[in-house]
Amino acid sequence: MTAEVVDKVRSALEAPEQHLSFAITLMEHLVVPTFVLDADHRVLIWNRACERLTHVPAAEIVGTSDHWKAFYEARRPCLADLVADGYYEQIADLYSVHDEPDQPTFGVHAENWCWMPRRGTRLYLAVDAGPVFDEQGKLIAVVETLRDVTEKHVAQTKVAEQAGILKAQYDEQQREAELARRILEHQIRTDLLDASGIKYSVIPASNFSGDLVLAARAPSGKLYALLADATGHGLAAAVSVLPMVQEFYRLVEHSQPLAVLIESVNFLLSNSLPTGRFVAATMVELDEENRQGEIWVGGMPDALLIDQSGELIRNFESKDLPLGISRAPDMGTRTERFAWDEACRLMLYSDGVLEALSPENAYFGMDRLLDAARTTTGGEDLVSRLSLAVSTHLSGLAAHDDMSVLVIGCSTKVVEV
Repeated sequence: MTAEVVDKVRSALEAPEQHLSFAITLMEHLVVPTFVLDADHRVLIWNRACERLTHVPAAEIVGTSDHWKAFYEARRPCLADLVADGYYEQIADLYSVHDEPDQPTFGVHAENWCWMPRRGTRLYLAVDAGPVFDEQGKLIAVVETLRDVTEKHVAQTKVAEQAGILKAQYDEQQREAELARRILEHQIRTDLLDASGIKYSVIPASNFSGDLVLAARAPSGKLYALLADATGHGLAAAVSVLPMVQEFYRLVEHSQPLAVLIESVNFLLSNSLPTGRFVAATMVELDEENRQGEIWVGGMPDALLIDQSGELIRNFESKDLPLGISRAPDMGTRTERFAWDEACRLMLYSDGVLEALSPENAYFGMDRLLDAARTTTGGEDLVSRLSLAVSTHLSGLAAHDDMSVLVIGCSTKVVEV
């Protein structure tokens, strides 16, 4: 728009006298607020749009150098004045937003808040000013156009402020989440997990997992393992399983029977979790020396006992409520005992594995889980193979729930403690 206005001014100033009046009239009727200064900073044109913007009539301004009074209470140069004098380096001191005038002969752009004395209000104006030269390169005028962009600027400022607030909140949440993650990780004895010899994988749906894997050996040599799945996922679910961690380790250290673990952990959770929160779990106690085991499933998918070729030997269904629902001492500790003659594996998993959805909205399901188990050999890592199968099924989609797998080898070798 400025280039167009500058061309009109040049035409007006250089036009024959019979065309000058028409050119000036055209300038005065431009819809863009515009004023023109001569080389001595006197106002040549103050169009009607500029009158409407400033509430200052042209008759009061034209022929004077008082154009600044329309925008400021104290005398200071306008952008057109800086262009007329070539004081481009002062633009940064007087305007909050401005372009670097690499080629000032084509004009400059700046933005600033202006107090409009006649209107008694502040406006945020976008200003463009460009010089007009004669054929000999002598400055003969400067054209300044103005746009009231107050509403747009205020809206952008509010958006920027909200973005800053949101970023600050996000950064604070990230710091708190990192602290919470460290606290949770320090509760789990990874040394005991590693020493147990189990294989496992926990893939959270968000930053935190409501699935929990614990394993430890008692002084008697028995192996205890637990796979838990708290209501929901994320930090709230992760916190829900936290109370049971130290209780699990304490009871294993005392070689307590599996039934005692179940009852004690349930009592702890039922008294610490709010209404509506509970923890589904599968707990296992293995006596590897005598090739015997005991298992309890509460609200979890079936635990599977499979042979070395991946064929299903036996499944263990959930027969009791999840932990933390009932405070009754006899809430249910219906465990099942099993034994093995040949080496086999016990596979536990959370419902997030079975409910993993493909892009075609197909669940991973039990059939695919068993197929993944059958494609492994005795020495192959079943957890890795199953994780790959689930990942292939998801085809890049994010899981909607935490996914966990725990595999315990039921060996025929004597375990050294």
